[in-house]
Amino acid sequence: MDAAVEVDNLTKRYGDKLAVDAASFALYPGQLVGLLGPNGAGKTTTLGMLSGLIQPSSGTIRLFGQPLEARASQLLRRVGLMPEVATFYPYLSGRDNLRVMAATYGVDTRQIDDLIERVGLAENAQRPFKTYSQGMRQLLSLANALLGDPDLLLLDEPTNGLDPYGQQRVHSLLRELAARGKAILLSSHLLRDVEEICERVIIINRGRIVADGQLSELLRASARILLRTTDDERALALLREAERPGWIGGVTVEDGRLVLQAPPEQAGELSAFLARHAIYPVELMPQRDSLRSLFVEVTGETTDGRPSA
Repeated sequence: MDAAVEVDNLTKRYGDKLAVDAASFALYPGQLVGLLGPNGAGKTTTLGMLSGLIQPSSGTIRLFGQPLEARASQLLRRVGLMPEVATFYPYLSGRDNLRVMAATYGVDTRQIDDLIERVGLAENAQRPFKTYSQGMRQLLSLANALLGDPDLLLLDEPTNGLDPYGQQRVHSLLRELAARGKAILLSSHLLRDVEEICERVIIINRGRIVADGQLSELLRASARILLRTTDDERALALLREAERPGWIGGVTVEDGRLVLQAPPEQAGELSAFLARHAIYPVELMPQRDSLRSLFVEVTGETTDGRPSA
């Protein structure tokens, strides 16, 4: 099966600023992947290059197994883009805006009412766009991205401004589309949304990909156990000798505690291991990582681009 997207050493410079630095990844049909990073990390620039709106400085992009540069006009017909800030005709209704866009793209206008219903905009489809709230604008932008039933969706902040009901509706729609074989790359600063619907995440920081993998595996690899024992010095030596993949990935000392890179479910086995050496836990605190803590760990920043404390 060809990848819906395959990029190799994708790079974009703006003068002296390196916005995207040698990014390489692939996205396959049926995958719903979160693209995360602090503000200014290169997420929007990456989506812009994949959608043909921004010319890369170097590197290659292949869509559906074909070089984008060579067949852009054909390949981009299979791509739906939802930009972070969408522009529509302010005095036209949401429905009429979609009719104009459908005519521009050369797609069947009969799908518009169904799209309006699916994204949750039916009650407001006749209102002028200029009266729309931020959430309504996002829903209209999502419907626009779905015109023509594209095989690849590039979505920038799709649930920004939506209430919890609207967010859940969009989540359900995206899961449905992925189940139908659509490839979806979703850029968002709402980590809980990504954690809820994406099995895989790509984290970009200062233009470089710093993490890429199944979310469950990334979280497992970064889980920790905090430990104090009846003999920390001996425990530290024994645990460092016992380090191995799949059990203890590393042991450090922080704030008077031993910190083990190990999944929480290893706590019982760890306690038994120490007891065999006449060492007993005084404090044993498994810490299962969240996407937020993983994000801060690999970027050193919060989602808004500020350094972590």
